[in-house]
Amino acid sequence: MRKWTAIRMGMVGPLLSAAGAALVSTLPALGQQAPPFGPRPFGPHPFGPHPFAPWVFVAAGTFLALRLLLVIGLVIVVWRLVSAAGLWHRPDSATQALRERYARGEIGEEEYRRRLSTLA
Repeated sequence: MRKWTAIRMGMVGPLLSAAGAALVSTLPALGQQAPPFGPRPFGPHPFGPHPFAPWVFVAAGTFLALRLLLVIGLVIVVWRLVSAAGLWHRPDSATQALRERYARGEIGEEEYRRRLSTLA
């Protein structure tokens, strides 16, 4: 463990000296004065120096609406799949046989209800 700590400490020294050298080299640049902006800091256009700037907002709004429609569509599809009665509420074979016997008239209504309550 001491060997690993010594290796790590041996690496920290050169890293700190490199970081210090980088900081010292950038200090003169921080002392320079920034160029003046002028009367219109963003150019002659109200939305910035880009002549197509208003269309950027139209395109962003269009893509936002399309993404919103996609998410709503996916939610509707998932909701319909989850709530579909045919997928989750299939009768088992015993219940199906009981329904067929009732439909053919082999058993009466009270016998059907009694056996159905027994199965459920």
